[in-house]
Amino acid sequence: MAVDPVCEKPVNPHNAYWMIWYKGTPYYFCSEECQLKFDYKPEHYRVLALERRQNQAVS
Repeated sequence: MAVDPVCEKPVNPHNAYWMIWYKGTPYYFCSEECQLKFDYKPEHYRVLALERRQNQAVS
């Protein structure tokens, strides 16, 4: 499962309706609202997603 970078809900990438590529990475969203928030501040949410992945890898 992928994780929505805005609200952190799990999203199935195989049937996700909202998805974009940003800097070579796919991002999946649970709703259009979350995708629009990401579109407004993509770098902010990209950094948060990277930090979340790093923290999970350490745990």
